[in-house]
Amino acid sequence: MTDHTDSKGRTPAARVMAVKRATPALATEQWEATQLLTALLDAAAAHGVTLDDFDWVADLPGACLDVTRRKTS
Repeated sequence: MTDHTDSKGRTPAARVMAVKRATPALATEQWEATQLLTALLDAAAAHGVTLDDFDWVADLPGACLDVTRRKTS
């Protein structure tokens, strides 16, 4: 597994925890979103893509949390 810390030193877990939504996420939702984010970043790393690259075009941590929350609601 690759270290996916961003250029500001934030881990995937820290990035997910920083996502703000109208209804705060549960710890289990944050954990599941972090697992999803890490899996996506593992796949992206094989193509030389990092979380910083995604930051240019999308809120990937936020999207992972939203998908996780949608699947559990």
